[in-house]
Amino acid sequence: MDFCETYAPHFIGQGMHSVGHARHYLSGLLGTQRRKNIETIENDVAGSDYQGMEQFVSSSPWCHKELMDHVALDANRLLGDARKAGLYIDESSFLKKGRASVGVQRQWSGRAGKVENCQVGVFACLGNEERMCITDFRLYLPESWAEDDDRCRKAKIPDRHRIYQAKWQQALEMVTHAREQGLEFGWVGVDSLYGSNAKFLNAVEDLGEKFMRDVNRTTKVWCSKPRLEEVPSAQGNGRPRKHARLSADNRAEYASVGELTSRHFESKHQVVSYRRGHKGKLSTRVWVRKVWRWEKGWDRIRHRLLVVRQDADGSFKYSLTNLPSDRDWAEYAWIQGQRFWIEHAFHEAKSQLGMAQYQVRVWRGWHHHMSLVCLALLFTMKTRDELMECAPLLTTRDITELLDFYLPRRSRVEEEVLARIHHRHRKRKADIERGWNERTGLPP
Repeated sequence: MDFCETYAPHFIGQGMHSVGHARHYLSGLLGTQRRKNIETIENDVAGSDYQGMEQFVSSSPWCHKELMDHVALDANRLLGDARKAGLYIDESSFLKKGRASVGVQRQWSGRAGKVENCQVGVFACLGNEERMCITDFRLYLPESWAEDDDRCRKAKIPDRHRIYQAKWQQALEMVTHAREQGLEFGWVGVDSLYGSNAKFLNAVEDLGEKFMRDVNRTTKVWCSKPRLEEVPSAQGNGRPRKHARLSADNRAEYASVGELTSRHFESKHQVVSYRRGHKGKLSTRVWVRKVWRWEKGWDRIRHRLLVVRQDADGSFKYSLTNLPSDRDWAEYAWIQGQRFWIEHAFHEAKSQLGMAQYQVRVWRGWHHHMSLVCLALLFTMKTRDELMECAPLLTTRDITELLDFYLPRRSRVEEEVLARIHHRHRKRKADIERGWNERTGLPP
């Protein structure tokens, strides 16, 4: 794969030369095997070696952050646009059994729609219409992990990462890093999970960023600018008040976005059309109005636009944004709808590129696997871009099926299949015996 040569320097150095293993692993992720872990990749990719790939993913010293920075800059060359591109923040969960996998615990899983034993990653994706690429990610480390030195040591978490960091702080870190890299985007897009976090959104705004945040119907806003009392200067012996508070003569209405929609949507909405990928022009009913946000403890009042869109099934989508108020309503509806594509990107990565099918437990292994999946995702997006004129409907699945034909795969000769089965059985037996020895201190 010529594509791999561009990234080869990341896998050379510090006494290692892992370009071959990187090529084999990427080839496996881009294959058609139902499951894509190290064992199945070795069975599928000609020339690959289980032990070498396992060491390459789990313990080789190559830096996933340097690789991801390279991926992000290449994605920016394809997608970056200060008017049409957005940086989207979302999380994805990975169901796991047991307690040993790094960061695993019973926590909310969006994938399952309930609390499950899982790992959670926070991701940043650069998106331009239907084209989307993951440019950064963080593994969420729960407090119970950060406070447990023994678990951290067993999962080989570097000392500097054995700290608790809230998901919104990880997300803010990625937004900041994206700008430091020079990625071009016009807004930050988040779902209602991150959109309901005032600390995160206010911090994003204070960085000078625009955002489109999904909210639920119970979110409350001020219908006019609320009147606040000034923070008094320190006088006398009492402790001075730090924050402004509502004035006694404040008359601004405080209502939920659902209430406002019930009152005003039918009489004030507009029917607008905007483009969404290959579906062409879509029409939808939209209502936009100015609102204000202020909560106790805030340093100032924040101006917002409420964007309400009614989907074809009659349900409403609510968002708040700090984008300029002089834009056409169709543009707000279009930006609001762009988050669809990050869900699509996760679906492609999980269903076609093995994102959730890893079998590594340690810190380095998780980050190495995810960065290689992101590299595979960039490859499929770049391929679709290059073939857009002759194959506009090309999908990630189409690409993996073509590569399954063009890339070197192991033969299906009976003797070789049986030899690989015997090799796996020997390895499994050795793993069982090693586990028995570790648990009991006795020979098997």
